[in-house]
Amino acid sequence: MQTKYNTQHRNHFLEAAQLFKEPFTAKDIEDSLRNSGNPMGLSTIYRLLNDYSADGSLRRLADKDGVVKYFYFKPCHHDDHFYLECEKCHQLTHVDCRHLRGFAKHLAKKHSFEISNYNLIVSGICTSCMEKTK
Repeated sequence: MQTKYNTQHRNHFLEAAQLFKEPFTAKDIEDSLRNSGNPMGLSTIYRLLNDYSADGSLRRLADKDGVVKYFYFKPCHHDDHFYLECEKCHQLTHVDCRHLRGFAKHLAKKHSFEISNYNLIVSGICTSCMEKTK
């Protein structure tokens, strides 16, 4: 991807995306930007969603109803990413676990498949949501 200029729109967009603790829609971003006094057109928002999804800053997700949502990823020095996504609250949690590196070694040895990079999301129910149902 070509280098993008650091514009006010891009800065406001990233600031808004970083505020969300769970996946968000383009409309959520539009509302957040308008409420913060930095309104932005939906076409610009969709362009920025595509740009930041392509560079890995945002993860594009489709929920069970097919609604496209995005999640902001904080910059990370690792190439491999493993996330846990709660099916109820949609919180994404980054996991850095030595057992996952063992998984990659297992695939290479037992299945003759060398992983160059992975972005894996495992769905389930987080502890907080499980406690709410008790």
